[in-house]
Amino acid sequence: MVTLKEIAEKCSVSITTVSNILNGKSNVSESTKERVLKVIKETGYRPNYMARGLRASKTNSVGIIIDDLTEFSSTGIIDGIMSYFDEHHYKAILENLRFYSKWGTKWYHNKGYEDSVQQSIDEFESIKVDGIIYVAGHARCISCIPESLNVPLVISYAFTEQPGISSVEFDDAAAACELTRDLIKNGHKKIAVIAGTETNIHTERRLSGFRKAMEENGLEVKDSDIRYGKWNSESGYENAKELLAGSDYTAVFCFNDLMAAGVYDYLYENKLVPGKDISVAGYDNRTMSQFLKPALTTVEIPLYDIGRKSAEVLLNQINNPEDFEAQQYFVQCGIIERESVTKRR
Repeated sequence: MVTLKEIAEKCSVSITTVSNILNGKSNVSESTKERVLKVIKETGYRPNYMARGLRASKTNSVGIIIDDLTEFSSTGIIDGIMSYFDEHHYKAILENLRFYSKWGTKWYHNKGYEDSVQQSIDEFESIKVDGIIYVAGHARCISCIPESLNVPLVISYAFTEQPGISSVEFDDAAAACELTRDLIKNGHKKIAVIAGTETNIHTERRLSGFRKAMEENGLEVKDSDIRYGKWNSESGYENAKELLAGSDYTAVFCFNDLMAAGVYDYLYENKLVPGKDISVAGYDNRTMSQFLKPALTTVEIPLYDIGRKSAEVLLNQINNPEDFEAQQYFVQCGIIERESVTKRR
């Protein structure tokens, strides 16, 4: 069966252009449109929305594919999805791929990853679900969705560049920017950052938000102000030791709560009190953050809301296919102010 990509290559245009022409939304020249439509007719290509339109009836069931249910973000998102579908009398069927459990933190480099996702999609299509939600374990670009997909699919907690697929994420950069502004409002101008792994998209987005807030306030950010961690408390501790020993930083922004806990360990070991001697902020609002002493100021990721929005987008696409237009949705985070950030004396 010919694919959208092959049509685009035959016509020397982008996949997006072909998709837009099929959906009547392209502003390309008439000659390009005619050329693409001619190739489509000659090859017998049938777009996904046509295949969806041929389905005789709904089953009022949806499939949920999740990278790994043990990830801290997963249960909140699943709860939001389930609650929405419960309210709308839809049955949700969950398939947990257990990628982290099977292959560890680098599972997405495993050659079996894409095959596992596609097999799950095939299985859900075979039982005729009305749609699928793919819940990612962390934000990244998802590129393994088959072009021959015959049901609506929404990506949750990540995004895609594949045409015709909507996604729901949280606004990572905006939240980091807002938290940095709060630190600055509390009089902190010399702020250290313990980021996550350097090539991680969460790290990149949070750093961009941090830099934006600092730039808005005329504050310089040096490379030496930023160290990259491994998202665990041990790397928080080690980076705090490198950053804070003999420094004049008044605050530390950690890109997750686990690394912030490591900073606490370093401070107490050196007879310093978080929030009193040095302010500390985290990210994620994990359960443990409220039980640290003092309780940690952090960013709350709206996991439940991400789940509900993902379900809403999918159900709208199922019920109104003629009005569907793929979009990238962002849900806003909240700042949880606790005792670990105080005004600079």
